[in-house]
Amino acid sequence: MVSQIVGADGSEGQGHRLAVVYDDATDTIKLYLDGYTNAEATATLPDGRHSTGALQIGRARSGDGWGEYLHGDVDELQAYSGALRDTDIIGLGWSTDPCVC
Repeated sequence: MVSQIVGADGSEGQGHRLAVVYDDATDTIKLYLDGYTNAEATATLPDGRHSTGALQIGRARSGDGWGEYLHGDVDELQAYSGALRDTDIIGLGWSTDPCVC
């Protein structure tokens, strides 16, 4: 599990931008908040799970079933094939598409 904590903006601001990057080559997963990550938001995931179905957003597998549902609103979602670099993440959500060359 990785996490970052930030207070809600109370619907008064622009909200927050979250990004999750799983890099299969390095077996790491990183959580970014508003374009930035830190050591507490990075974990190793050796031999991660293989996908058996569609991408699901806002819930997690815990024990024998699905749970841990997202508490909040999602305005926009983008999914990319491959791991984005740290420098690609900062521009996400600001009409800047990363180079997935």
